[in-house]
Amino acid sequence: MNLRRSMSRTISWLTQRGSRQHLPFEPKPNYYYLASFPKSGSTWVRFLLASILADKELSLKEFGHYVPDSHIKGDQAYLNDPDSLFNRARRQYLKTHLGYDYRFRNAIYIVRDGRDTLTSYYHWLNARRETAVSLREIILDQTPMGNWSSHVVGWMQGRSHKLVVRYEELFNDTERQLRHILDFTGMEVDDQRIRRAIEAASFENMRRKEEVLRNNGNLLAHAVGEKKPALFVRKGGSGDWRNLFSPEDEAIFWKHHRSGMIAAGYDSA
Repeated sequence: MNLRRSMSRTISWLTQRGSRQHLPFEPKPNYYYLASFPKSGSTWVRFLLASILADKELSLKEFGHYVPDSHIKGDQAYLNDPDSLFNRARRQYLKTHLGYDYRFRNAIYIVRDGRDTLTSYYHWLNARRETAVSLREIILDQTPMGNWSSHVVGWMQGRSHKLVVRYEELFNDTERQLRHILDFTGMEVDDQRIRRAIEAASFENMRRKEEVLRNNGNLLAHAVGEKKPALFVRKGGSGDWRNLFSPEDEAIFWKHHRSGMIAAGYDSA
């Protein structure tokens, strides 16, 4: 076997196995990880699932009790409390933006066209920071979250028992895709309950809920280093990248992220 082929197989094995990274929580076999690169729709999916678990109208301060964000310290406390709503729920869903790790046994991987993901990430970062970040910096991975393609390829090739959910399909047929998630995790839920959750998690209702938090001076928790309060829910849908990317930006994007787009099933340019 030549050296190049040996290295290729080793890299492929490592990608599928995943790194043993530092985790801010103890992974457990009953967890279903809601995994994604930031701004791919995971907060929306969290709210949908939390609404189903709670079977009632939730505020944006309440839904983390049912589906915690592993990156928020307050939410991490629910994982270790046996009496928390998270641990008493029918299923334990946990959001993460971490790259694939072999200890994540069950996962729902939410993926979105990388151009729209990075567009949303660009607006999200610049709404919260005093020093602007350029789109080019984000395309070239000069942000704390690193490389979009590496994240996608790692999860797509990883050996978790997983369901891949494309944001665009979820947006176009939310009920069907949500039913896929529930079936994958073994939850039997009637149609009316699903429809109530979809209505509660509509863009208009999510924006209204966040406006209430902002008016009360109590927005969702943000990462260290963010300076300005801003709305998390900005704009749903797909194709917004066309309003931001120049032809040169798109060419650079494809040069650096073709592997992620192909792995996720998006057409190449």
